Amino acid sequence: MEMKRCCLRYPYFSVKTQNGLSYGGSQTWCSSRTMQKYGCGVVAMGDVLLYMGIHRLSCSTDLQYGILREDGNLSYPRYERYLRKIRRRYLGIIPGFGVPGFLVPHAMNRYFRHYKMDFRARWCISHEKLYSRIEESLARDLPVLLAVGQNIPFWRKHKLCLYRQENGLYFPAAEVKAHFVVVTGLENGYLQISSWGKEYYISWQEFEKYVKKYSSFLVSNICLITEKKASEKKKGKKDGFSGGEGGGL
Repeated sequence: MEMKRCCLRYPYFSVKTQNGLSYGGSQTWCSSRTMQKYGCGVVAMGDVLLYMGIHRLSCSTDLQYGILREDGNLSYPRYERYLRKIRRRYLGIIPGFGVPGFLVPHAMNRYFRHYKMDFRARWCISHEKLYSRIEESLARDLPVLLAVGQNIPFWRKHKLCLYRQENGLYFPAAEVKAHFVVVTGLENGYLQISSWGKEYYISWQEFEKYVKKYSSFLVSNICLITEKKASEKKKGKKDGFSGGEGGGL
């Protein structure tokens, strides 16, 4: 596999906090303890949709209105309100468990239908194509929601290392399992990611080893966003799916 540099077309967004500028969003900022502990799925989904809304006029929604400040950074209080709306309307959290992975594409597709966007979301079926699918998504300027699944069996305690980069070198910085992150780039066999409002890196080789040895590709996967084909758009209108959809979970 050729490891090449690949990234989003625009710089990933930052939120202005008391500690400075972030790299993406973080559930730790939320006032809800449930969100603080189990809200990584809501943040990852919200951040992917937010990047799309900032850089694609057709993907900007009322949920994101006023969130972008004049200096190009995001408003901290409005970002938190945005997450609350995403959680309430589209992607609920099971206390003590978090967000079941299978619900993420369903929630994204509800969002796309509600705002009449010609996109659809799904998990990647073939684990052999995960890396190439990430490359393709980034090339289309779409961030990738990545699930680092739980251990199987779940009582095992193995975790995947997250790295920070300094002068081209990678240093261990954190460990995760059962966690959602957003992939914003690929470089030297590492995934550049946003998690907890910080920039980290994941070794692709270590991710594959973790999934095969301690987890499963059924729960450690990527949520692909693709544009609908003309035939799918036509079928959606015929079946009555082009209208809005309200309510929350």
